[in-house]
Amino acid sequence: MHGFATQTGLRSTLQIRNRVRMHTPGERLIDAEGNVRLGIFSEPITEVNYRDYALATPFGRPAGRWARHFGFNQFQFLGALSEELVFGCAIADIKYVGTAFMYLYEPSTRRLVERSFQVPLGLGITFDQSPETGRATFRSRHAEISMTAGRSPCHRRLTVRVAGGASIEAYFDEETPRQQAMRICTRAGATGWVFARKTAGMPVSGTVSWNGRTFDLAAIGARGHCDWSAGYMRRETFWNWGCVAGATVDGRALGMNVACGVNETSFTENCFWVDGALHKIDTVVFEYDRNDLMRPWRLRSFDGAESHYAKW
Repeated sequence: MHGFATQTGLRSTLQIRNRVRMHTPGERLIDAEGNVRLGIFSEPITEVNYRDYALATPFGRPAGRWARHFGFNQFQFLGALSEELVFGCAIADIKYVGTAFMYLYEPSTRRLVERSFQVPLGLGITFDQSPETGRATFRSRHAEISMTAGRSPCHRRLTVRVAGGASIEAYFDEETPRQQAMRICTRAGATGWVFARKTAGMPVSGTVSWNGRTFDLAAIGARGHCDWSAGYMRRETFWNWGCVAGATVDGRALGMNVACGVNETSFTENCFWVDGALHKIDTVVFEYDRNDLMRPWRLRSFDGAESHYAKW
């Protein structure tokens, strides 16, 4: 079983109605009155229809056109863990700039490659607003990245081509076993919100070509994780995030997603999966040496569960 932790941040703007209810299947995130639905969702959100949201300033005045446009950010990440290879790839549209990154890590040799790319005003990015079946793409002079989920939301595909020869062609199977996704929407600042859909522990197939070697992802037992997030996020933030994707000794799929510093206003995204079934975890604190991040990290949750992330 493998895990890793990292830190990151984004930006944004901000009105929300103070109510949470049970949601029926197939709903859009913003209701007919322009209010965002808050809470944890047991059924899919078909569309994050943010343009219908009644965005206001912190003083209650209707937000202007440019604030509505530039305040909305969107992010998608796909990655996988195994004994032989760890990789991840993300596309982020923060309006002023579009960015993407990719990393490949070989635990046995500690070889690591990291590449990041940017395009002004998000001109090389496309993003659908469907967390279940949408598409995200990034294109620049040095990279082409595509993340797609077809008519079946249980299968996702990641295609990466970067200058220098590294490439990824990976397929994420959320059906074997069927993944119960963590779908959550929380407040962000005075009038903002963030919606996230996350899964972890699903089998991954396909290939990764890097440094003259091709990795068969199914053969090395790769297990994947997915993060689809969007909303009127805080302008400045910092958080810790941890993920586990693997299998138990008797072959059951295992995944975990925990965070501290984001998506934890009234509700949290913290959870783990066993054979695709989602189990909730309470708030989590990350304990680590800020002067030596490669020392073991310890995670403690308010409900008493503990986990350890050790360096490779």
